[in-house]
Amino acid sequence: MDRPLRIYLWLAFAITWGFGGLGLLAGAYQPEAASSPSRALHYVAAFGPSLAGLIMAARVQGRAGVRRLADRAVPSWSRLPWYVAVIVGFPAVNLVAARLLAPESIADLPSWDRLLYLLPLTLVTDTGPLGEEFGWRGFALPRLLRRWRPLAAALVLGAIWWAWHLPTFFIRTLSQSHLSIPVFLLNSLALSVIMTWLYQRTRGDLLLMILVHLTANYCGAIGVPFNAEVSAEVACAVLIVAGGGLRSRATQETNNEPGGVEPA
Repeated sequence: MDRPLRIYLWLAFAITWGFGGLGLLAGAYQPEAASSPSRALHYVAAFGPSLAGLIMAARVQGRAGVRRLADRAVPSWSRLPWYVAVIVGFPAVNLVAARLLAPESIADLPSWDRLLYLLPLTLVTDTGPLGEEFGWRGFALPRLLRRWRPLAAALVLGAIWWAWHLPTFFIRTLSQSHLSIPVFLLNSLALSVIMTWLYQRTRGDLLLMILVHLTANYCGAIGVPFNAEVSAEVACAVLIVAGGGLRSRATQETNNEPGGVEPA
């Protein structure tokens, strides 16, 4: 790993675990603290990866680096089919998995009008997509792709992503506290493979990364069982790898331009 990437990882973990720890001490994660000023500590912690990504983009390339990072989250008409495929296809695959593995859960799904309403609501209420992706796929992934082949980069980032979440499994008011840690590792690795594959095919479109993260969390919000969701993600990741989707190295354009990574 290059030095800026190492600093980024230390900073992302330090912001999240540091402010999260302060939040625990201040009672920010108690059920009655939803409107407490201490809750701000939780939001700073949740946005740790993105904050660290923006800080390091500014440190490495100044305002131009931050601007490049932000520009990658601007919608592109040429990538509209990818956006639609993720927003429609990802939940559809998860619903099929739920139908096969946990058919009883389908009966508890919200009505169609609420399903549509819950997607933008998830973006507003869930800190993950915006709080993390400017860092993980915005700053870190381009640099990992400079050092390793895409599959290795995806798995390394997936493992780091999983490790960053570890404290949340021991805070009972957070959703991860109800999930299996090993299954969540599979979830992180599979999603990282899928997102890296999409990243390479869209020249680092950061909005698409945010949408994948959003729809993954949305599937849990509408009631798709976590085991069914992970099964769908693992199946998609296996198909990508088996089909050679992550066999080739990223192009120099992908490595440098979207991520704002300067030549070595």
